[in-house]
Amino acid sequence: MSEKELTKGAKRILDDTEENTCGFASFFILDQDGYGKKTKGSNVEVPWHLVSSEGDEIVMQAELPANPIFYLQVSNEEGNYFWSQWWLGDSKRSKTNAICDSIPKDCRLIHKSLDGDKVEFTCEAQVPFLKDSMSRLVTLTFTTKEQKFVTKVTKAVLKMPKASWAEWKQHRLRLWRASKVWGGKDEDDKDDDEKDDKDKKDDA
Repeated sequence: MSEKELTKGAKRILDDTEENTCGFASFFILDQDGYGKKTKGSNVEVPWHLVSSEGDEIVMQAELPANPIFYLQVSNEEGNYFWSQWWLGDSKRSKTNAICDSIPKDCRLIHKSLDGDKVEFTCEAQVPFLKDSMSRLVTLTFTTKEQKFVTKVTKAVLKMPKASWAEWKQHRLRLWRASKVWGGKDEDDKDDDEKDDKDKKDDA
């Protein structure tokens, strides 16, 4: 479908200028069975911001709190896994706005990668809307800070190739159109029908 054929709703979904590109991310510490831990320092949810759309990548960044009560701790204990979810727009994640889910990573491996003066570690994430998504993982980079012998995550950066981001948007557009099939016509289709009815009345 050409640009001229896109409805207003479709253009809003594709958002070529990235004017409305924003959302939220959740970060968790999971146990070895995949359940989220309930102790302090085990989960944080924060907004992310689009910090760059230049070049061949889209870069999204989230700042995590590191205060005494609300923070995300990466402990060096057995059976703990680091996991995150990123989504677009609404404060609640859904199947139609999910961007990516990181591959759970053993916290002990994270600590091992932070030996010496290193403060950053990486994780891979799956973007489910991409075809062959498991072979096209994206990279998440996290920055940590040591406070009173507690390793806290303070920043998260998601980088995605623009081609993958465009594909993600196109799949979301297909889902939106599919919902219109079940729920009725697109607003532009409705406007066109009303215009046709008006033209017929004028010709009568």
